[in-house]
This record gives sequence, C-alpha cells and structure tokens, in this order.
Amino acid sequence: MNAAHEAHITDNDLSAHLDAELDAAAQRRVEGHLAACPRCAARLADFAALSADFDRLPQESFGCDLAGVIAGRLAAVAPPRPRIPAPGWRGLLPLGLGAAASVALGIAMGAALLGGGAALPRMTAMSVFDPIPPGGLCLDACYARGADKTGAFIK
Repeated sequence: MNAAHEAHITDNDLSAHLDAELDAAAQRRVEGHLAACPRCAARLADFAALSADFDRLPQESFGCDLAGVIAGRLAAVAPPRPRIPAPGWRGLLPLGLGAAASVALGIAMGAALLGGGAALPRMTAMSVFDPIPPGGLCLDACYARGADKTGAFIK
C-alpha cells in the first residue's frame, strides 16, 4: 500500500458514498481509494449488506396516526413564559443600599463601643501631665530615682 492510501476512508464517508451524498470531488476521491484498498472495500461491502438487511425488515404500522395525538398534546402545553430582561444597575440598587446601611451601622456601633470620638482627644490632652515625656523611655532610671510604678516620684 503506498503513502496515498495509508489514510483510510472514515465510516461517515463510506456511508455517505453508499447513500450517494458526497459531492463530485469527494466521490472521485473515495472511489479511487476503494479501488486500491481492499480493507476499505470490505468495510463498504459490510455497510451495503447492513443497509440491505435494514431494507428487508418488515414495516410496522400502529393502526392510527399518532401525529394528531402528539400535535394535540403539544398545543395543550402552556407556552413558555417570556423572559424578563435583567434590570441592569437598577436591580443592584437595593443590594447597594443594604451594603451601605450595613457599613454605616458597623461604624456607628464601633464608635459607640470605643466611647465615641471625643474620648481620644481627652486622653491626648491629659498626656502633658505624664512624668515620662512622649517618646521617652524611662524604665529603670525613673524607678532608680524614686518613682513608683505609676511614674509619680516618691517623696
């Protein structure tokens, strides 16, 4: 077998060739391959035998036309509801308002737990009376001079 015939014809192409559904160029290509490839020719013969077997099967009839019954049932089915378009940014408005309210409530509760914003300036104003200057470290030296643990000097 030469290199041109190493790629075999697919089952879809063989079936389409058997049913005469290929265009002229594909039909010539398949016929050329079948003339040189006994494997694909045998598969085509199997497809032809299978098609002949299907043709020999008896045709069944139901005695009534089911198309009218099925069409009646399909008409009785309620039509699908029309799809409501997404509301866009207006649909997200309640979500945004809820998120903003949650954040505002969280900030208000946090401020209430910390004693409000007025507690911090009072504590800062009272720091001028500390014995240790801001940023100064007075661990052992202050206690050696007679300061107690609060920083007040012992007399």
